[in-house]
Amino acid sequence: MIKRVLFFLFFLFLVGKSQENLIDGIAAIVGEHVILKSDVAQLTQMTAVQQNLDPRFDVEKLEKLQKSIVTSLINQKIILEIAEEESIVVEDREVEQSVEQYISQSVAQAGSEENLENMLGKNVNELRREWWEEMREQLITEKYQAQFFGSSKITKDEVVVFYNNYKDSLSFIPNSYNTSHIFFKLVPGEKSRSIAYSLADSIRSVVLDGGEFSSLAETFSDDPGSKMNGGELGFVGRGTFVPSFEQAAYNLGIMDISPIVESDFGFHIIQLLGKLGDKINTRHILISPKVSFEDEENIYQHALNIKDSIKTYSDFNVFAKKHSDDIKTKDIGGSLGWINNQDFPNKDLFSIIPGLDINKCSVPINTEEGVHLLFVSDVKSGGIPNLENNWPIIEQMALNQKKINLFNSMIREKSKSYFIKNYIN
Repeated sequence: MIKRVLFFLFFLFLVGKSQENLIDGIAAIVGEHVILKSDVAQLTQMTAVQQNLDPRFDVEKLEKLQKSIVTSLINQKIILEIAEEESIVVEDREVEQSVEQYISQSVAQAGSEENLENMLGKNVNELRREWWEEMREQLITEKYQAQFFGSSKITKDEVVVFYNNYKDSLSFIPNSYNTSHIFFKLVPGEKSRSIAYSLADSIRSVVLDGGEFSSLAETFSDDPGSKMNGGELGFVGRGTFVPSFEQAAYNLGIMDISPIVESDFGFHIIQLLGKLGDKINTRHILISPKVSFEDEENIYQHALNIKDSIKTYSDFNVFAKKHSDDIKTKDIGGSLGWINNQDFPNKDLFSIIPGLDINKCSVPINTEEGVHLLFVSDVKSGGIPNLENNWPIIEQMALNQKKINLFNSMIREKSKSYFIKNYIN
């Protein structure tokens, strides 16, 4: 009973604003990489929300979830160690795109940006900074796994064996749709960016003329995580900030004021307060361009103009490669593959898909993150899976299981080469 109460209290604190003070510490060590309790707690919380787990009634499930997440993070760090040894890297733009998509999905799952911030006890800009390095590591591990599994194949006999072993436990297959999309991100237009830059430039002039930096940060900065502290960010090391901010900050002399620095967050005025080894303490004023109603209208109209030019599936692929802001899918013609209501994360967007005409581009669809054009080229009816009607699906299931077995075997073998300490399990 005590254990249940303690875990319930833990969860309540986890979703509260006092989160950081509660969960400081190390959860596990893998080689040169550390897994923090805060990382475990945050991921546990987000997954619990996704699975609709209630801390009042699902204590045992939450405990198992936390342990499985620690194991998963340890495996990820093992893969990261291997990937780094093999010099596998990802581009900054890939990281930025993935962070923004993850934030959008998290906001949608939480119900609103405010709900997400209240649940995690941090504002969205703070989450962007925190998730940057985490997402970079995740993408590196995914890239390594893609290379590792790239040549994996499965025979017909292996598929039959898999089906015979698992047929009684295979889930009902929902209708699936071969879907592509063109995504137009809601971004400030040139007019909005110009207004923001002009404001930042004016504030910088006031600072250079002797204006109080901290007071100006409290009044004007769009970074809620630092503005009430006069814009101060504290001592941090390399890799904490986005590249443009970090480069400018490390090039400053003590108490120097930077030129206007642009990042995905907006325009920064940076002052270097101190250095401690390779760590720096900075403060900044962030002026973020705002997406205006005019910007939204322009993006929607842009999507509509493209929609009117699309007559065929081939047209859609060409326009996706040229215009989509989804880095993960644009190079493959916007393809989302075969999707269904169980696996597709954006439930609001998916709810529109069953009502679309086959082989016809949809009208522009507004979402919180931007505007979508959708194209459904084919539909597969669902049902109880069998070898005769659902061979491709069962074949993929069998291949996935084979990959899992190969992965687990590789992890067991590679883990012998690294120091691993789990403080949770």
